[in-house]
Amino acid sequence: MAVIGKIRQRSWILFGFIAIALLIFILEAAFSNNSLFGGGNGKDTVGSIDGSKISLAQYSKGISQYEDGVKLINPQFQSNDQVQAQIQEEVWNTMVSEKLLSNTYSSLGLDVSEYEMGELMWGKHPHPLAQNFIMRARQVKPDIINDAGQIDQARMREFISNIDQIDQQNKTNFREVLGYIENLIKDDQVKQKYASLVAQSFYMPTFMAKEIVNSGRAAKAAVVAVEYSTLPDEKYTASDAEINKYIKDHAAQFEQDASRVVDIVSFDVAPSAADTAQALDKINKLHSDYLASLPKDSAFIARNSVQGENVDYYSKTELAQTNRNSDTLFSLPVGTITNVYKEGSFYMFTKIIDRRVVPDTVRAAHILLSLNNRTDEDIKAANATADSLIRLLSTGKAQFGQLAAENSLDKGSKDKGGDLGYFSRGQMVKAFNDQVFYKGMAPGQIAKVESPYGLHIILLIDAKAPDVVTKFADFAVELAPGDETEKVAYDKAVAFQQKNQTADQFDKAAKTENVAKNVVLSQNMIDVPKVGPARKLVQWAFQQEKPGSIEFFENDNKYLVAKLNKVIPKGLATAEEVSGEVGILVRNEKKGKELVQQLDKAATGTTDLKTIASKVKDAFVVDSALVHFSSAFTGELGNEPKLVGTVFGLAPGKTSKAVAGERAAFIVRPLSIEENTPEMAGDINGYKNQMQQMYMRQLNFQNIFDAIKKNAKIEDTRYKFY
Repeated sequence: MAVIGKIRQRSWILFGFIAIALLIFILEAAFSNNSLFGGGNGKDTVGSIDGSKISLAQYSKGISQYEDGVKLINPQFQSNDQVQAQIQEEVWNTMVSEKLLSNTYSSLGLDVSEYEMGELMWGKHPHPLAQNFIMRARQVKPDIINDAGQIDQARMREFISNIDQIDQQNKTNFREVLGYIENLIKDDQVKQKYASLVAQSFYMPTFMAKEIVNSGRAAKAAVVAVEYSTLPDEKYTASDAEINKYIKDHAAQFEQDASRVVDIVSFDVAPSAADTAQALDKINKLHSDYLASLPKDSAFIARNSVQGENVDYYSKTELAQTNRNSDTLFSLPVGTITNVYKEGSFYMFTKIIDRRVVPDTVRAAHILLSLNNRTDEDIKAANATADSLIRLLSTGKAQFGQLAAENSLDKGSKDKGGDLGYFSRGQMVKAFNDQVFYKGMAPGQIAKVESPYGLHIILLIDAKAPDVVTKFADFAVELAPGDETEKVAYDKAVAFQQKNQTADQFDKAAKTENVAKNVVLSQNMIDVPKVGPARKLVQWAFQQEKPGSIEFFENDNKYLVAKLNKVIPKGLATAEEVSGEVGILVRNEKKGKELVQQLDKAATGTTDLKTIASKVKDAFVVDSALVHFSSAFTGELGNEPKLVGTVFGLAPGKTSKAVAGERAAFIVRPLSIEENTPEMAGDINGYKNQMQQMYMRQLNFQNIFDAIKKNAKIEDTRYKFY
């Protein structure tokens, strides 16, 4: 229900950027008061960092604290498998970061002063998380943002001073949110300082700057070459010993993470024809019932529409963010009731309720009157007071600002004549918002409206940026598999597993089923290739010690039967795992040695490349090959980095010894080499400083942290539990 769910409420307009902020900043502060390390009896551990074990209890607590923090910052937070996976990864990285860097921070004296925190929270350029807090505070006290769109420092200090009272009056939790956000911002600032220190230590040697600046240089060279493919493969086979030696000699090339390889047979739970007919019957009946409710359809919409009582106006831009077809909805006349149509896994129809031109931004002032306990008498008395004030305004016997200063309960705006400044649609409480944006008020007009805060007398001062908005209601029935459909798929999957208990039986039976073969799984994978979300399958695969196991899994929209094919431990790949790849490399290595000997022998007493080529079978000459310093590829020989290195390592006119390359053995003679690229002019130091600054800017906390992790001894066994 991805499209429909997004339109139920407008909260994404206010809180949507929070998700981005949480992707950027690791929420370490939630754990700052309690060490995440120590304890742990070694039995129920999710891993270790440089020998310090992390217990399951510690990790689980960290996840709960993270979730609580996200909900605190974004009350609309909803979780799913992908979000849970991200949370688990963030918590793990938090623990790794604390272990590997906390002592470093202390030894460097990295901290955030009170002045810095003030600037990060309320300065000219607030931290993104502080901006979130300010936007939420503005809903209660709009005057904390002045007419220029800047934070009113005095109003902000007043808000913080009265924060406990504001929480009590408005049933909010600003105090708790503020403390949490301050910790997050402080933690992030320490990271940025650390990253800055590391970046400042970066130094680029002059020779490296020259190489980079001149990486676009070109050269022309004559080449005599013999391709390995001209020699018969069977003569140069690789033995097991040679393969093992090659792997050992090139260990970095064959390091691998732990993984598992599985075959998966899927039994999809797709809606049957009967399920489709049933869904269509439901939506068609809903459609008929709706038509019968006309013209008084408001109660039906509130009771049966996707939006319920929260039917709202949307501009084309806002509607596009919900993945709806804004062009279609905005082209339908007001009053249109669409026919039933299918969107995703839903059958639905839509009613276009209203369309109008409204301002995107307004400036208003208000006088807030108390409704006390909201009894009939209280409401009547408040309205009588409001009406008397409005009469004074209409007769010109009093000014709005004067009456606001004398009568308004809103301490944040009364001293400014009730002026709330400019604000956009959706920033005020619904009743207030609807009055100034959707009720057709013109600048200079006055209206009154009730809200949870009391009775407002509103003066619209200015309205700008008019835009077309549409109000509509959706009615939907999900096309989902019924119980009988589920049972049929379940029975098929169970029968398949029961009949195929061995690997051979599984392989034979899988030929006629929907099978994904040789799927590679990593430890913390959530989405399995060709299958989708299947975390339990991954956990099971990593808990097995030997191939051949077969297991049944229940997924959201399918049942799975998986067979474990291969267990690949972390570390150096075995000869069996990479024998095909390494066999080719060893074979070419042998061919290269032999062809180098032939070329060097042929070059004895001569530097004429054609003469050399005439003495070696299948050798050929390229009279003028174009070679670029920045590319290992040559048009005549393909990818040959050693050829490029050899050309630029010789003076023009010099002839090299024979070299064994990737695909061929060769001798080269540079004909001409550019000393500098056309762009290179003047002092190298200018280029060097520019490049040094560029690389320093690229050194952020995350890539520094990733490099530190690679050099740490980290054991991750979370798959045992999560």
